[in-house]
Amino acid sequence: MATDDDLTEFLRVTDVVRIVTTTRDGRTIATPIWAVDVDGASFIRSEYGHDAKWFRRATRNPGVGFETPAGIRAVELQVIDGADPLEAAVDEALRAKYGHRRASLAAMLTPLAHGTTQRVVPLGRPL
Repeated sequence: MATDDDLTEFLRVTDVVRIVTTTRDGRTIATPIWAVDVDGASFIRSEYGHDAKWFRRATRNPGVGFETPAGIRAVELQVIDGADPLEAAVDEALRAKYGHRRASLAAMLTPLAHGTTQRVVPLGRPL
């Protein structure tokens, strides 16, 4: 059985993860995104800001998770205030993990993306 630590480790080491969000009518959609680790906690950010479809679904509807080898694991997303020092720490984690993807990385470090940083809190259950 998968644990919260398994999910956190999966998000830490996997290059591109798939966030699963739920539509208003209950369908689920998996979207590839990046995830990073800062001091043992996982964080995600939207390259396209608040207008990204996955981001809008994740903030409007319950039922968010990540595809893992053990199945889809449910999470809660906690918004990080743009003035929080964690923004800079997430920037550094993104540079360390994805520095080889210069063009995409640059988009993740813009003010548009900064306002979308979220902490991933595993809920210890399948979605």
